[in-house]
Amino acid sequence: MTGTKRTEKGEKTEALILFSRLPIGSETKTRLSPLLDEGQREALHRSFWADAFAAALELRDRADLFLYWTGSGRPEAYSALIPAALGLREQRGRTLGDRMLAAAGDAFEAGYERAAIVGTDIPHMRPDSIRRAFDLLAEADVVLGPTPDGGYWLIGLKRAIPELFDISAPWGSGGVRLGTLERARELGCVCAETDPYRDLDTPDDLHAFLEERHPYGSATRACLEGLIGGGAV
Repeated sequence: MTGTKRTEKGEKTEALILFSRLPIGSETKTRLSPLLDEGQREALHRSFWADAFAAALELRDRADLFLYWTGSGRPEAYSALIPAALGLREQRGRTLGDRMLAAAGDAFEAGYERAAIVGTDIPHMRPDSIRRAFDLLAEADVVLGPTPDGGYWLIGLKRAIPELFDISAPWGSGGVRLGTLERARELGCVCAETDPYRDLDTPDDLHAFLEERHPYGSATRACLEGLIGGGAV
């Protein structure tokens, strides 16, 4: 996005940024080991992608779509899995906070007025939840999508705010969401929240996903049911 200003009438003013590792079994969802081996984790990650990309594509009417990736491989190896509508960018920065800030900065430098960053391990996220986050940014400065473990699956912004990504709680810990909200309020930001979702990080999360029978997440459901049928879960 860097270096491309949005000046033509009719161009979209919102950017939806998906954050993900590449689906490399040895690098993804390691908290599911030894329950799932590398090949099974890679298959699961591919199903996450299928569901997350399908949800993102439903938002093409209002937002430009980007996949910010990380991992030891190259995204070209997965071109059959990645829709052409997604612009590809490599994540930059030491911590997750650094990388999200860099991505948000790219969006605003390119002239987008609103940006939302989401993970791809919420296969059941509804496009309407992301639409709601963009709508809330009409009044709010910061929108979060909470997760039960104390983190967030979405952050929506109208400008890059470095302090939001420099909090005392370690990334991946249960204090991330509250730490972010506290920092935002210290800065005088108006905060809002969109729908909550459970990200799928642990065996308990996988079981809960299957029990909850979500209307979205069909690829992940089929993958997990195949693993359960094989006795993997």
